[in-house]
Amino acid sequence: MQVYVNHAETGTLSKEEKFIFNYDAKAQDIVSLTMPIRSESWSSQELHPIFQMNMPEGALREAIKNHFAKIEKMDEMGLLKLIGPYVLGRVKFESLATPVEELKLDDILSSAKENLFEELMERFALRSGVSGVQPKLLLTAQNKTTMHFEHYIVKSWQAEYPQLALNEYFCMRAIQHAGLETPEFYLSDDLSLFVMKRFDITDDGKYLGFEDMCVLTGRGTEDKYESSYEEVVRVIKDVVAAPYRKEAIKSLFTALIMNHFLRNGDGHLKNYGVLYDNDYKDARLAPIYDVITTTCYIKKDIPALRMSDAKLWWKEKTYKTFAKLNCGLTNKEYEEIVDSCMQAIVMTKREMEIYDCDDAAVKLFLEQLSICWKDQFDR
Repeated sequence: MQVYVNHAETGTLSKEEKFIFNYDAKAQDIVSLTMPIRSESWSSQELHPIFQMNMPEGALREAIKNHFAKIEKMDEMGLLKLIGPYVLGRVKFESLATPVEELKLDDILSSAKENLFEELMERFALRSGVSGVQPKLLLTAQNKTTMHFEHYIVKSWQAEYPQLALNEYFCMRAIQHAGLETPEFYLSDDLSLFVMKRFDITDDGKYLGFEDMCVLTGRGTEDKYESSYEEVVRVIKDVVAAPYRKEAIKSLFTALIMNHFLRNGDGHLKNYGVLYDNDYKDARLAPIYDVITTTCYIKKDIPALRMSDAKLWWKEKTYKTFAKLNCGLTNKEYEEIVDSCMQAIVMTKREMEIYDCDDAAVKLFLEQLSICWKDQFDR
């Protein structure tokens, strides 16, 4: 199977007893920061983490399997053969055989169709090589503000997670108020869809390199909870280019404090990553994404990764020690970050209080969401 980086033939992926990737003799771009160009094969017992990174999961994977199981074996290679030209990011498989269907962003956000997401799933499931268990699709839509066709990820939610789009929207608003970089995002008028603009594509259509912490720690997707925030910081110190490193560590620590206050128990390895133009020399932390309050649905949920060798909502002392010993932050920097996070929670709670909606169920959910959030550490 031919592998492309930014549409240029770069190497070949095959499956024998192991998965084997070979760079072409004329390859100029790396497929991953963890797999530099070399003449020796890159072999792995499991599919290489960079090729696993954007494999569909959950409902999307099932939809693709159900459609194509009769004509293609639905193992990793079979799935890549089907979705290969469409997977999210700069690394793709095989060549794009069919033109990309395009929509208008406003039509997605303001649609009155009750089953819009199901209709989009039927049309775009195969073209949505995007990871995660939450139902989501990868679409190209025209933004009336820019008049350009831009790439968006559209998420829906299932019955067991009511108002998940609203949850993510306000969590991301809080992340913005904390001064963190986020992708551009929207909430549909009927509150059923959360829409996020891709952050790995430049204005001229070039794909930036993006690798999540599963790839950078050499783990497959199934091991996304098997790590620690100490390891994530070590990766940032090793991978992020020197000019961006200090800010990246501060941003990560801010995100961890926000996860604590927002009670986001799903900040796993696939929800943090780095962006780069060419290689590690210009690598920087990616914007913060996929933040929700999980304790709305799982009352006793805990953080996704370990800190101080435990998974719990830590006391302030643990964060302060982590900030000093692992992140190299001063007491002043620590206090400034915590204060900005506290203020972000307060500001977003106010936004939720005045949110214009007559639906009693929505108002009740926002009240419950606000109760879940913390604006200070437990004493």
